[in-house]
Amino acid sequence: MPDPIQVLRSQRDAVLQRMKQIDHLRRGSFSRQFFKSRRGGRTVQSGPYFVLQCFFKGKKCSERIPASQAQEVEKHVENFRSFNALAEEFVTLSDQITQLECAV
Repeated sequence: MPDPIQVLRSQRDAVLQRMKQIDHLRRGSFSRQFFKSRRGGRTVQSGPYFVLQCFFKGKKCSERIPASQAQEVEKHVENFRSFNALAEEFVTLSDQITQLECAV
């Protein structure tokens, strides 16, 4: 039967490898915004406008993204979410390893 600590360490190493594969990321959330205005008695919608918003060191950041870069930035934001999920998995595995090692 495999050693449970070794299994967890292997899983944790795999998480680190997946983290290393993430080359580009942007923190925050990416959104498409539309604006409605009245012109000549009609409601006109303009957009989409692309916006990247985040909180960093307690401050809110907001950046308009050109349409030509929107798809790429959206992928970078998804990479950030993936990285955070992997970081949480790393912490969980490390906690399990610590508990098993301290119980011995």
